[in-house]
Amino acid sequence: MARNLISVFILSALLSACGSSVSLYSDIDDSATFDQYTSYNFMDFSEGNKKTITGMELERIRVAFAKEIETRGLSFADKDGDISIKITVYHRQAASGYGYSGVYNYMERAIAVDMFDNQSMKHIWHCAAVGELEYNPDQRAAGLPELVAKIFERYPISAAEEI
Repeated sequence: MARNLISVFILSALLSACGSSVSLYSDIDDSATFDQYTSYNFMDFSEGNKKTITGMELERIRVAFAKEIETRGLSFADKDGDISIKITVYHRQAASGYGYSGVYNYMERAIAVDMFDNQSMKHIWHCAAVGELEYNPDQRAAGLPELVAKIFERYPISAAEEI
C-alpha cells in the first residue's frame, strides 16, 4: 500500500512539473558593450510565425519583450536603434520517458530572442526558453510576462529598480 502511494506521489509530481518546467539556454558575445546601448528596434516575425501564431499573440509577445527591454534602460525606435531584436517561436513534438510509466508525448515550445548590434552587424546575445506548450491561449498569455522575465534574468544588464 505504501509503495503504491509513493509511486502515485512521484508520478503526479513528475507530471505536474511538465507543464511549468522551462529550460533556458543563452549565449553572449563577451566583446559587446551592453551598457552603451540606449535604443532598440524589433525585426519582423518570421513568415512561419505569422502563419502559425495569431497576430494577437505575436503582439502580446512583442509587448512583453518590450517591457523587459525597457526596464533595462533602452528606448524603442521604429528603426535604426542601437540594437535589433529578433523574436522567434518554435514548436516541435517531444517525448519524455518516466521509467515504469512509459513515454509521455507532448508539444514543446521555444521562444527565442536574438539581439544584433546595428553598428557592427554582430549577433551579441541569444536566449531561448524551452518547455511544454500550454494549449490554453488565456493561460499562455497570463504566463508570458513571467516567462519573458525569466529569459531576461540571463541578460547582462539588470532591470532598473522601481522607485
